[in-house]
Amino acid sequence: QAATQIAFDGMLRLRQTLQAVDALQSAGIEPILLKGYALAALLYDDPIFRPSTDIDLLIRRSEVDAACSALERIGGRLPSRETAAVQFASSYDLPVMMPSAGGKAGLLELHWDLAPRGLFSLDLDAWRARSGEFRVEGLTALRFSPEDMLLHLALHMRKHRYVGLRWLCDVAELVRHHSAALDWPYVLSTARTAGVRVLLYTSLQLAQRLLQAPVDAGVLRAIEPSALRRNLLQSVLTQNALLMPVERDEAGWTQLAPTEILLLDRPMSMARELGYRLAPPSEAMLGAEAAGMTRSQRLTFGAHRLADRTAALFKHS
Repeated sequence: QAATQIAFDGMLRLRQTLQAVDALQSAGIEPILLKGYALAALLYDDPIFRPSTDIDLLIRRSEVDAACSALERIGGRLPSRETAAVQFASSYDLPVMMPSAGGKAGLLELHWDLAPRGLFSLDLDAWRARSGEFRVEGLTALRFSPEDMLLHLALHMRKHRYVGLRWLCDVAELVRHHSAALDWPYVLSTARTAGVRVLLYTSLQLAQRLLQAPVDAGVLRAIEPSALRRNLLQSVLTQNALLMPVERDEAGWTQLAPTEILLLDRPMSMARELGYRLAPPSEAMLGAEAAGMTRSQRLTFGAHRLADRTAALFKHS
């Protein structure tokens, strides 16, 4: 029953993806399909059976307004101007509700970046230049090269604190299918330059340890973090932690929350992320509702949130 539902949802998601890509291409915008069908078609015999909950497309930031207009023309529902302004200021994507298919609406995340708040140094123009075309039900679309797809998966897994094993399965399958052909010097060099070295190491090491992915020992040695950081990460990213229900992890700070800081390469990025986690801007939590808050209300909200998150951390640790 679960497999049948995943396949049905996958067909609907593919239909909505084709709608969105066609609309953007008709407007002169060439989106890159992220994860989802683009990844599944590369790695799995039947990509429909790879679960996917939304659609992710990457465009240039300068194309956002034109992309929003194109999606509105096919019935896409955009957030309010106030919410969009908050997203532009504090995030890296914009949520768009796609027209219903099979009685189900679909969420499309329109990306202009792959990570928030300048934590990484991603040369997305170079990644776009390396992207390749593939055919989707008669439509030609773009997806990242396998090397950049691997780096993006490492980035994305940090966002979810490694909860939800499908992304780790994707890493394992990508390595299993393409390891011999991957340009590993490019992958390692880009990981260092972009500040995703620890992320890449952790993703590959977990895929090797838990899913028997054939990762070359020399690759792991080349990006291995310090023994202290390795021990800290291994103590947190246990098999039991990775099997935590997604709902529980999203409910608050769990034992996995500190990994978001441990997985960053650079001390400046770690400090910035720690500050954000302890005292995030009210807009990042409340969206446009925060616009009318006084300084006192912001401080009160921040204090309550910190207390709640700290209590959740100790409760789940």
